[in-house]
Amino acid sequence: MKNLITLCILMGFVMSIHAAKKPNVLFIAIDDMNDWTTLFDDNNPIKTPNLKRLAARGCFFTRAYCTTPACNPSRVSILTGLRPSTSGVYSNGNAWKSLLPNVVTLPQHFKENDYATIGAGKIFHHGGTGVDRKDKPSFEKFFPLQLHANKPKHNYNGYRRGDKKIGALAHYGWDWGVHDVDKQTDEYTVNYINKVMAEYPKDKSLFLAAGIFRPHLPFWAPPASFARYPLDQLRLPPMPRNDLNDVPPIGRNMSRTEGFIWDNASKKAPEHPGSLKKMVQAYQAASDYSDEMVGRLLDQLDKTGRAENTIIILWSDHGYHLGDKSATVKFTLWEKANHVPFIIVAPGITKPGTRCDRPVSLVDIFPTLNELANLPVKVELDGQSLVPLLKNPQMNWKRPALMTQNPGNHAIRSDRWRYIRYKDGTEELYDHSKDPWEHENLASNPEYKAIKEQHKKWLPKNEKAFR
Repeated sequence: MKNLITLCILMGFVMSIHAAKKPNVLFIAIDDMNDWTTLFDDNNPIKTPNLKRLAARGCFFTRAYCTTPACNPSRVSILTGLRPSTSGVYSNGNAWKSLLPNVVTLPQHFKENDYATIGAGKIFHHGGTGVDRKDKPSFEKFFPLQLHANKPKHNYNGYRRGDKKIGALAHYGWDWGVHDVDKQTDEYTVNYINKVMAEYPKDKSLFLAAGIFRPHLPFWAPPASFARYPLDQLRLPPMPRNDLNDVPPIGRNMSRTEGFIWDNASKKAPEHPGSLKKMVQAYQAASDYSDEMVGRLLDQLDKTGRAENTIIILWSDHGYHLGDKSATVKFTLWEKANHVPFIIVAPGITKPGTRCDRPVSLVDIFPTLNELANLPVKVELDGQSLVPLLKNPQMNWKRPALMTQNPGNHAIRSDRWRYIRYKDGTEELYDHSKDPWEHENLASNPEYKAIKEQHKKWLPKNEKAFR
């Protein structure tokens, strides 16, 4: 009897140790970061040493794509595992709480499986349509985004507040420039998350979400970030004349979303604080600054000793055009608005320094984390687990990435090609082996008819109506 009691005690001890080793999750979101960073290529102008440092720990997906190039629907897709064509959440104006009242979100799923869920910053989209549900909160504790913290009295970019001729550029939300203040928006977020990492009991499995707002407009960054991007050495994207001549009307209209930015900034002299060149400089500095925030999170994770038992996942909700395609927005189906940084570090699964070149979608995040944490399977998800690619990044992967910008407008990205089909049947096709900036639309060339047909089969068969 004594031996049996001892055995039971030992078994209970072993089971408690095993339960304590359930992996933590550090879920890092970045807002509006495109692929023109040194994470993708050391020759790119935007310096992201901390993203490279994170990638060196696990697997960097070099061809990862958002499901839709807008904050609210992209984040809803990631957090619910549902594409816009399934959920009906297509735009920043769609209230996901009304369209998906009973959906179980990713952090909520972890909470229901004995994880403490704590977050801060921009995870869901801010504003009335994007914020989390009050009656079914995804997080046990959440420190809200300190949006536009310590904003200046006047715009740095020289556009005067209240000037109706310049559209929304008159608002500080579309400002850019050196923001020399004691503490910015993302520092509040990172300080809160780092405090949780330092103080939260290690015997409780933790799903910790940090939403970094930069480089989203306003493109504010401290002087040290700007110093790394001197204006006389600044690189602008290629902007060939008449680039949009072979683009269908719907595509051109997408590029004109928030056209007031392009219309004003592109006409200013380069030295003007509101010029396109100054805007690009500010975006690069703001991206650099967001990379610094990632570094602070990694430093704290290492300091607390949690790293060896923590899955780290980093993503950006979509990319951003910086004058390429005559656009200074994200709401298009072209590469620069869709292609994003995406890194997974899974202890015991990922091999440090791995690069996976297979096209994947951010809708795959939910099923991937679900499998990595060994949680109950959710069959209703649209994505598929990327764990097989984490184990073998070179494996055959037939499914391309699908992007949507409102019903009927979709892009398919395979290893080599980007195929776009708009709701009126017009098309674009780009060969990324020769044309990474997508300057030549090949869709009308009969030589590529078979390529288009191969990609068409991946378009959604059914779509929720826009409401």
